[in-house]
Amino acid sequence: MLFQRAEKSIWQNSVRFLRNNKKWLPKPEPETFENVVFPPNGEYKLPAMPEEPTYDPALGECKYKSSKQLVSIRGVEEVHTELIHKQYGLAAVAGGFISAYDFNFIRDRLNRNLLKNQFAIWRVPAPWLPRTKRAIGAKAGSGKGNIHHYVTPVRAKRIILEVGGYIMELEARAYLMYLCERFRFPVEFISEKILEEKKLQEKKIEEMNVNKFNWDLALKYNMQNCRKWLSYYDIAFKCKYT
Repeated sequence: MLFQRAEKSIWQNSVRFLRNNKKWLPKPEPETFENVVFPPNGEYKLPAMPEEPTYDPALGECKYKSSKQLVSIRGVEEVHTELIHKQYGLAAVAGGFISAYDFNFIRDRLNRNLLKNQFAIWRVPAPWLPRTKRAIGAKAGSGKGNIHHYVTPVRAKRIILEVGGYIMELEARAYLMYLCERFRFPVEFISEKILEEKKLQEKKIEEMNVNKFNWDLALKYNMQNCRKWLSYYDIAFKCKYT
């Protein structure tokens, strides 16, 4: 009991000291926006994504049905993994598909919050992969159903959108964090600082790792005949992104 009272009094005294001596405390440096680069086309809001691709009959283009093409979401993205404007954005943690409904929801919510000196851009193409669906009560067989909607496939570490301008990290998190729940696959908030810290951490772990046994070594020497019971994607992506 006495210890709890003493601990409470110490906490109250420390809070009282901080309140009375604000001017002596170190103040954080104000954030400057000297290196902010705005989009060159002058479009600061997210544009509407078409729900289906456009086809030119003169060139012989027409609608086509396709398989689910799950291979398009396997593995890790190798191109669009860096932020163009070096500020904030959303990135996929694992592969998945983005529908036109997701694009419209994100565009409406984000454009409503953006200020005049803030911008957002898409980093993924419009939906292009067809998805078929049978009518209710239709009999099985007789081929695939009609095209119902289109989706955009993304792989792990793919940048989905970017937010920039005169915006702080606290604002960017408030704009984007709740949008991560809209996707049907895991998505995370990223910034240029977070990406650099991840790279340094991966490099540090690789340098300080004492146990050299990993999938690279196991696949190289075919330990326990692992190449026989592992799939092609496990071997290609080192059992990391399958």
